[in-house]
Amino acid sequence: MTEPRLAEVLHLLDPPAGTRLWYGGATVLGSLRGVGPEQAAWKPGPDRHSIWELALHAAYWKYAVRRRLDDSVPRGGFPRSPSNWPAIPDAPDERAWKADRDLLRHEHEALLQVARNLKPKQLDRRDGKGEYRALDLLFGVATHDVYHTGQIQLMKRLYRDVLTA
Repeated sequence: MTEPRLAEVLHLLDPPAGTRLWYGGATVLGSLRGVGPEQAAWKPGPDRHSIWELALHAAYWKYAVRRRLDDSVPRGGFPRSPSNWPAIPDAPDERAWKADRDLLRHEHEALLQVARNLKPKQLDRRDGKGEYRALDLLFGVATHDVYHTGQIQLMKRLYRDVLTA
């Protein structure tokens, strides 16, 4: 049986198909369904992030948390740069957008694998820097996802409204 605290955070990170979470939204991955490369690259303003950038940012933080939970994950192993807010292609196309969605999916699945393999006593273990418990990191990345999922959902509506105005 999964430790109850771990079960809760896994439910937030990877809800069963068809589950509607309390905030009414999809997961980060789910929020990208139906978003094409043009829409993903669109920014609501010059100093704002795009959906594409938010997706890559979420992928990076899934990697960063996984790295803190699993010492075997190499530092500097995230394939895009700059790592926290990776640049998107100058000429966005479907191939590049699919590759970056696949990167997000890969990092999500890899994080879930590490999380599912944690033993109950490891949940309260501090990371390599001694800053956060494993459980803090997992709940942190889950709430990070919720925050950016909300931004993505809002940007999808803004994009639609701008196009139909």
